[in-house]
Amino acid sequence: MTDILQKYQDTVERFDRIPSFTKKHSMEETRAFLKKMGNPEKDLRIVHVAGTNGKGSVCAYLAGILQRAGYHVGLFTSPHLVDMRERFQIDGKPIGMETFLDAVEDVESLLTDPDTYYPTYFEMLFFVGMRVFSEAKVDILILETGVGGRLDATNAVSRKDLTLITKIGLDHTKYLGDTLEQIAGEKAGIFMSGVPVIVEGGNEEVADVFLKKAAQTGSPCRVLSKKDYGDLLIHKKSIDFSFYSHYYGTVRASLDTTALYQMDNTALALAAVESLSEQGIVSSARVTKDVILDGLYQTHWAGRMEELAPDFYVDGAHNADGMQAFLKSVAADGCEGMRRLIFSASADKDYRQMLRLIADSGLFGQIFLSPMKSYRSLSGEALQEAASRIGETVATEVLSDLNAAWKRIMDLRHEGDRTYLAGSLYFVGEAKELFSNADGRVDCQDVNTGESR
Repeated sequence: MTDILQKYQDTVERFDRIPSFTKKHSMEETRAFLKKMGNPEKDLRIVHVAGTNGKGSVCAYLAGILQRAGYHVGLFTSPHLVDMRERFQIDGKPIGMETFLDAVEDVESLLTDPDTYYPTYFEMLFFVGMRVFSEAKVDILILETGVGGRLDATNAVSRKDLTLITKIGLDHTKYLGDTLEQIAGEKAGIFMSGVPVIVEGGNEEVADVFLKKAAQTGSPCRVLSKKDYGDLLIHKKSIDFSFYSHYYGTVRASLDTTALYQMDNTALALAAVESLSEQGIVSSARVTKDVILDGLYQTHWAGRMEELAPDFYVDGAHNADGMQAFLKSVAADGCEGMRRLIFSASADKDYRQMLRLIADSGLFGQIFLSPMKSYRSLSGEALQEAASRIGETVATEVLSDLNAAWKRIMDLRHEGDRTYLAGSLYFVGEAKELFSNADGRVDCQDVNTGESR
């Protein structure tokens, strides 16, 4: 093992221990530390993205278009699936280990009194990211919130050029409120005076929250609705749809995915490109319709109806709205054999509701439940209790871990069958880490035999 790799692994392990000895800080404290860093965001063009579902996908599609146009694009997202550096991408690639370690060293050198102030896990990653993107002098930084918006560490930046809000659903209710309107209010906390806003407008009450907040901050607000896009056409491995743009005209786009919900996320990314063009932040001579189409089709966002091997798909659906969107895509897959699902979830999620939706859908002939390796995981006992609740509706089995679930499916599956994995992005990450070989795809034989790779 090289010295750099060892140092990187040690740093990741040290970061993983942070939650045990610190707590979330106020926005004033976060802004004060950014100022101590020299406000690395001050010279950056920033698109700030919040919402319940689809944030990462919107960020990825927007980044894909801008990169295809030749812009130098920074992308900060969470969580990572396998490697922490996935959270910091420049021009579509995770940053290098040395770049990460240099930024960590810079940030930690400013923590002169750790007993008084030490960032949380997410705050630390945010500070590291801001140092990385500032040093790289990216043309545009696409910044995804962690949880919420108003009190999220990313909201400490002193400037923005555009804010986006994706679909709002009931998630993180302990922190954000137990109604859609309350959650929308927290997400709208990222609005900044005079900065344009684009929001997903599928729910009128939620849209009203955004419009009122935009009026208070003097932010031009566009509510994106189904009249702005549609004409969905489903193919075996891709989808097509139309986006009706007053700037680019009708854009007929193809996405290299079977995830139907990506039409909604892509539409928001396209609206963002419109706004950036109208503001003169990007050049319409560079971001042409052909560039947009190429950028969209070439974008692949890991863990969202991602095919890891033939007829094995993983999806990060981890709340009720996300699960409904996932099931809608499954229903349109054209599977001629039996569908099977491997499911797990974090203990703080409403896994019972997700499993009710899954069982009631009638889409799966068998469901396999297994705990995750993550400390966030539901216990085997909780999964057994969940299995007893849905067992009368669909054949359900609890396995010891993901590897055992996969082996069971390998013994059962026939030509034409299809397997899905869902319930948590952490679970998706576990699947990618456990099953991936050198080219990033699942080697079914290796997994089935348990042989080392």
